[in-house]
Amino acid sequence: MSVKTKLEYQPDITETNKLICERYWLRESDKRSGFIYTCKEIGQEFDVKHQDIPSIVKVNAHLVVLDCQCIDCGTTKICYTRSQLIQLDLIRWRCNDCREALEKRRDQEYLEYRIKQDRLAEEKRQTALEYINQCRSIQLSSIPSVTELNDVDKLLLAATVESLGADNIRNTVSLRDNLSLPLSPFSKLDEKILQHLFKRNLLILAPEHSYEYVTINEEQELEIDFYQAIFEFTYSIENLTRIMIIAKSRKNTSALVSDSQFKSWCEEVQLAECLSYLITRSRLNYLAPPIGEKLISILRACLAECSVSTMHYVIWKSVENAAAYVQKPGITRRHASNSVSGNIERVFGKIHSGSWKRNKSFRDASHPQSAMAKIFFDYVFRVDDGSFHHTLDELFSPYRSQKALEPISYATLGDTKSTNYSVKIALDIKQS
Repeated sequence: MSVKTKLEYQPDITETNKLICERYWLRESDKRSGFIYTCKEIGQEFDVKHQDIPSIVKVNAHLVVLDCQCIDCGTTKICYTRSQLIQLDLIRWRCNDCREALEKRRDQEYLEYRIKQDRLAEEKRQTALEYINQCRSIQLSSIPSVTELNDVDKLLLAATVESLGADNIRNTVSLRDNLSLPLSPFSKLDEKILQHLFKRNLLILAPEHSYEYVTINEEQELEIDFYQAIFEFTYSIENLTRIMIIAKSRKNTSALVSDSQFKSWCEEVQLAECLSYLITRSRLNYLAPPIGEKLISILRACLAECSVSTMHYVIWKSVENAAAYVQKPGITRRHASNSVSGNIERVFGKIHSGSWKRNKSFRDASHPQSAMAKIFFDYVFRVDDGSFHHTLDELFSPYRSQKALEPISYATLGDTKSTNYSVKIALDIKQS
């Protein structure tokens, strides 16, 4: 690209330096990078070190770029070296004074923006704290006495203290930061437990630690991120300690077995064991089976007949079959992922009919026993890892009255009650 320029000299320039400047800036057809002489050639002609040529030119002359003006003030661009001309942006050039002024304006605008954002954040914080404190006041006025608390809620509270209780046993650590004993086998169940205890006024939000994880919806109600929030226990340390002792001691197991809430939480724990293992095995094989109502009902029906230990084998075999399915022509990972639920039905059907041996698995180190499993199974039924090695029917039967419920038949597969556990497995799956 050609550009119009004019060479201007210092008043006291010598004739030799003038010639050096002319040679330095001489270009072919006004092309920006079409310089005719190199600095080495100029140095040889005038017996000067070629490294000194740019300095001599810079002191004695400058090039006025007539085609380039500052976009803010209109000042014409002046170049002192070839590189300045070559790299010049003719359309968007801004002089030093205007650039400094622009940077100051931007710094000021950013400062004002940060001040505004900090003010809005503080307003949001104060609003959240106000709602949290209102909620705390209501909860603190409605805390059930320890004697009023039902046995199932005592077990849930004990499991939460066991898993999430901080060193002072006054508050929890967040589910996000809990790296020791898991509350339950599955994160969705963890949040469900905390939400239940919160609604029962057994947990209250710790304002200063949780306001970031609370939003106020259009109905002016608190929406809590149970995964990140920190809670305070509403009972004293003495009462919590007493509840922990009761949860781990011998109790009226028959009364618990006849409690529908107790059975429901036990079913949730075993279902969560299967879901957690299914997700892990699927990810290891780069699969993402849809986990919705259909798969949940299948797992529930299977758990009515098989222990979690057996179901781990069923899940392992089903995922491995799906992974092998990908190797067939025209089968994508999405096809294979969608085949997992059908594989579970088929593998379970063979085991249920006696065609296949009822293989059992050992607990995987990546799926340790949870506080819920210990409190609801081991301490209640006095068995080791009962949630993993036994079906509910095996554990409940010795404590049931003559009005025991009929066992669930495999024929009811898909008809058992569902739960809100629909999740998506986040994987970058190539559909090939």
